[in-house]
Amino acid sequence: MEIRTVIRKGATELKPAGKLDIEKAESFELEFAKLLSQVKEKIVGLNLSRIEYIDSSGLGALIKALNAAKNQGISMILFGAPPKIQSIFQIARLEKFFTFKSKSDFESTHPSAEDDEMDKLLG
Repeated sequence: MEIRTVIRKGATELKPAGKLDIEKAESFELEFAKLLSQVKEKIVGLNLSRIEYIDSSGLGALIKALNAAKNQGISMILFGAPPKIQSIFQIARLEKFFTFKSKSDFESTHPSAEDDEMDKLLG
């Protein structure tokens, strides 16, 4: 599974895309672990806005990702989840285990490093 990375002020944003299901869960776990080992910040924001579908295997992969992050002293925040994806967390009663933020809250708290560079150029 492709996961795009955005470096932000105080956080790293990871942007997976597509379906997070039984076919993609293992590749998500492997790619997440690889990216997590490269993270320099203590906060990882998982942007779910490009996730089209998630099943129980995908939820399991996210739980493993959360535990891997915690084991490395990294906080994981989920944001940007479409309503249908957010409702799956509620139905599975998993929302209490994850930290959710709105996309605007996460982005305002952790502006993109690219935005920072643009401000310097325009400033």
